[in-house]
Amino acid sequence: MEFKLLTSHFSRTDWWIAAVLAGTLAAVAFRSLVWEKRNRWKVVVLPLVGAVGMAAGSSARGIEGNTPLALYTVTMLSLALTRVVFARYIKRQMELAHSGQPIPQPTAKQIALFILTLVAIMMAIAFTL
Repeated sequence: MEFKLLTSHFSRTDWWIAAVLAGTLAAVAFRSLVWEKRNRWKVVVLPLVGAVGMAAGSSARGIEGNTPLALYTVTMLSLALTRVVFARYIKRQMELAHSGQPIPQPTAKQIALFILTLVAIMMAIAFTL
């Protein structure tokens, strides 16, 4: 039985489309974290900074081909999905903030859970791409 990755047939154009879609999904996922409507445009900063960082790092290391686009796609999709997984927690925190109540700092356990979730999602996406 042969195992083929979902993206084994992707051309460079396909990877560009995937990267743009993943960046857009990340921006949409984090849009709710910006409270003031006039500042919501700032959510594009995360995907843009990620793209610039990925391009600069890849260029500095001489990495060519589709690898940088694949890494960017995995990263942005992982961030977006992690935001979705923690939507209830984030909603509670936002409600506290909007009501003027203090927001408790995340515990070490919560931070560890967030990081483990992010890594698990990244690994799952990486293995399927």
